[in-house]
This record gives sequence, C-alpha cells and structure tokens, in this order.
Amino acid sequence: MQPFTIILDSDFSELWRYNIVVMCSVVRDGEEIEFLKHSSEVAPVGAELREIPRGYSANRRVELRTQDATALTLYIYVMPHTLPMTTDVSAAQPFEMSLEIFHGAEQVLRKRVEVNQWSGENIELQIGDRA
Repeated sequence: MQPFTIILDSDFSELWRYNIVVMCSVVRDGEEIEFLKHSSEVAPVGAELREIPRGYSANRRVELRTQDATALTLYIYVMPHTLPMTTDVSAAQPFEMSLEIFHGAEQVLRKRVEVNQWSGENIELQIGDRA
C-alpha cells in the first residue's frame, strides 16, 4: 500500500483571477480514512479586481500527499473571482492546468485540463480500487 500524491499546476499568467479548491476523499480497503482540502483564495468571487493584488504569490502549485491508501476521489474547483478584461469571448481562450497523480512512485494519471476563463472548471476523478 502506498500514498497518493496529487499535483496541480499552471503557468497561466492570469491565474491570479481564480480561486482554487482541491479536495480529496482517501480510501483504504473500502473505508474513508482521510479527507484533505487545499484552498487558495485570492479574492472573494465577484471581486472584479483591476490588477494583480499586492502580495500575490505566482506560485500556485498544489501538491497534496495522502496517507497510504487504495483509492481516492478527487474534486478540483477553479473559480473566477475576476472575469477577463475583454468582452470578446473568443479573445479569452481556455487556459491549461496540468494534473498528475502518483500512487507511490507510479504515475497513475497525467492530464492537461482546459479551464474556461469565464466559468472556471469543476473536475471529479476516481482513482484506484474503492472496494
């Protein structure tokens, strides 16, 4: 039995316009043994900031490590608090986030997720044997 490691990252220069929440239900032999939550809030939803807030850290990489487990359910929420500065929808193309999940040293998922700049993204993934 091994722990899971979840890594979420993006090099999008306007990531400051988004709040990110990552939650994970961790299961061992059919029983939930842990519930992890990571929250990176830059501003309240609807803030409509005009510029990057003072003190903002561009390093928004999320890395979570679980207890030894057999499965997990992962929830990722990327929520805009400030919409794109343009009113032209085609000018604000989706941006990419990378998601990697390891079980011990084995990479079990590597995925590029496209995030809509207007609505954000909600992701739910189940990894491993929940039984």
